[in-house]
Amino acid sequence: MTQRRTVVLADLHLVRQTPRDVTADLARFVEAHAGDRVVVAGDLFDLSSESPSMPRPRALREALFAHPAARVAFAEHLDRGGELWLSGGNHDVEVGAPEFPAALAEALGVSGEARARIRTTPWFFREGAIHIEHGHLYDPDNAPAHPLVVGERSLGVHFVEEFIAPTGAHRYLQANDQAPLSLFLSAFTWYGPRAPYVIYRYFHAAIGAMLKSGPLYRARGEVTVGAAVVERFAHELGVPRAMADDLLGLAATPTLESAASTFTRLYFDRVIATLSMGAGIAALGLGARETGAAAIGLGALLMGVSWANGHNRYAGTVAERLAESAGRVARTTGAKLVVFGHTHRETLGDGYANTGSFSFPRAAPGRPYVEIEGSAEAPRAVSRFWRANAAA
Repeated sequence: MTQRRTVVLADLHLVRQTPRDVTADLARFVEAHAGDRVVVAGDLFDLSSESPSMPRPRALREALFAHPAARVAFAEHLDRGGELWLSGGNHDVEVGAPEFPAALAEALGVSGEARARIRTTPWFFREGAIHIEHGHLYDPDNAPAHPLVVGERSLGVHFVEEFIAPTGAHRYLQANDQAPLSLFLSAFTWYGPRAPYVIYRYFHAAIGAMLKSGPLYRARGEVTVGAAVVERFAHELGVPRAMADDLLGLAATPTLESAASTFTRLYFDRVIATLSMGAGIAALGLGARETGAAAIGLGALLMGVSWANGHNRYAGTVAERLAESAGRVARTTGAKLVVFGHTHRETLGDGYANTGSFSFPRAAPGRPYVEIEGSAEAPRAVSRFWRANAAA
């Protein structure tokens, strides 16, 4: 990474409906980094929410052709000697498929040497002491059974396909670290008359997730399938097989592997408690005092136990998990700089950087990304923010 400037961004979630200001800024960003190595650390696309049933090559083409400025910028970047590296994320796991580079090159209209400057990985990039990946492998709700297998959907992707895509409730993608009650109340503010349908689809997706969890979890066999290709992956990446095996040992256990974990993650205990108290109040209204009091008491007990285990079981945990996992990756593999995306929260620490989301900056003074300075053996990360008219 000493011969080219390297910039890393992530979580653009491109679909046909992506706002034009996002893709206009993306195009200007790519144009401003002519000749550089542009690394997208996962979720360049959001093929899972675009149209779950649409064939992925078609979804890719339609997402790109819906944003001609970005498509042209990527094509010209490659034609003029720039590099484009893409790692698969939980929303565009297909990026790591062997046939994806050719499909992307065709969609961009590039060939020859330009096509050769497209590089993709289903898992991570490694150059010297620099380690770059999306980071969803360390998030139980979005971790695959195996990072080298395009297989069963994680809990997070299940909700995108079964809840976000049918309802168009894309605001929930940026608010998924809130407790369900606050999200349900927000539905009425965000979606007005459609709120009841949005809430119905949430429960539809939640029940569907329960029916895919625990004994019904179908991805267990993917571990064996993935193990058979780890050697080839490590060889192609140019890293020891032992490094890949060690990293596999750091992966989170997918939430769907456990019915109990899925049940509590979806706050079904609080749903049952609320329904119990509601039924008790109704029973009191009908004169069934003993039954009503018992139902209210049971509901209150369940709610109390649930709240004793934490009001919001999710807030902040993804960012914390990834920061901790970055430290383990560094200690396990000798990496001096670990760069993740996935959290949509930019972070810069000792040996760890998170790009944040280029499309959905939170409190950032622009669209966040990371620039890697120094050499591959002595790298350092710098947080940068792209504005509409200038880089900062």
